[in-house]
Parts: sequence; C-alpha cells; structure tokens
Amino acid sequence: MARSAPAVAKPRRVRPLEQLAFELGPVRPRWSYSRRVLVSPHRERIRERLEFVRRFFPELDGITVRVGMALKRGVLGWGSLDPERPGVWVRPRRLDYFTIAHEFTHLLQARGMVPHGERACDLWALARSPLLVDSPPGYLKLPRSLGRRKQISAGDAATLSAHARGAIAARQAGDRRYLARFERDLARFFGADRRGRRD
Repeated sequence: MARSAPAVAKPRRVRPLEQLAFELGPVRPRWSYSRRVLVSPHRERIRERLEFVRRFFPELDGITVRVGMALKRGVLGWGSLDPERPGVWVRPRRLDYFTIAHEFTHLLQARGMVPHGERACDLWALARSPLLVDSPPGYLKLPRSLGRRKQISAGDAATLSAHARGAIAARQAGDRRYLARFERDLARFFGADRRGRRD
C-alpha cells in the first residue's frame, strides 16, 4: 500500500505589530515646597506625613502640589480651591493626618470630585480611610464625647469612617440631607453605646 506524501504546512502570514508610542516627557514632581518649608526644621516630618496621606488620594497622581506654611493664628491648614494651582498650607507642630486629608479633599473639590462646603469636605475626608482619622473633624457636629478630644481612638475612627461612607451612599441614593443624617446617626450610635456601657 503506497503511503501518501505528508501535507506541507502553509506558511503563516505575519502581521507587523503596531508601533507603540511612549510618552517620555519629564515626570512631574509630587511636591513644590515654599521657601519657609524648605528651611523649616520640621521639613522631613511634613514630607513624611504628606506622603502617607497622599497614598489614599490616587486622584492626585500626576499633580504637583504646592506646600506652604499656615501662618495665621488658629488656622491648622488650608487647601487651594483653584484647580490650576493646587496647594496646601500646613502648621507643622499640629500636623494631624486628618488635617492633611481635609486639605487634600479641598483639592478634589476644586476639580468637581467632591461637593463644595467645609462639612462635605470633612465627611469625604472621614470616608477616605480610618487610618487618616486621628483627630476630630472641625466642621461636622459630633457627640460631645468625641468633640472634646484632641485625638481619636482606632475604634472611634473606624466608626466615624463607616458612618461617613454610609452618608455618602445615602447622598448617591438621593438623600439631600445626608450631612444632617450623618450627624444624627452618629449621635444615636454614641448615645446608645454610652448607655450600653453604663448597663
């Protein structure tokens, strides 16, 4: 019986790859420090705390943030609402993570990512992460037991952050009084918690 000749494989048609274009322009620096910050003995502490908080704000990637000193008495921080000139001003000796988160949230407000207003700014900063809630917010109404503290415990930080996320979800569902809802729910929670501890 005669064997048939092996089939000859047809050569594959090779398609040329599309040429990829890479953006090799200069990388934008993350920070631009004012002269006062550059000569401050607290410069490294400022940079470390800003870097820690910025990890929770990916919206700021690719943006150079100006960093200055808050010199006005009684002001812990300030954030620019000019989207073309993002910047924060901080007080190095009272540099809480939550203060930085609040000022970074102002930068998001400038870009239309967060509703305007100081109370909304506090709420969105609280919702970002419990790890950033190391001091009480200054514009939202808090239960007296929280408002009088200079520092917030890890458990209370988690509670504040969870209630803030719940209020933001309520806003997305159409609740226009979401800020008052947050304050009311928080008062109920801490009131019930305090009564439970007495029992």
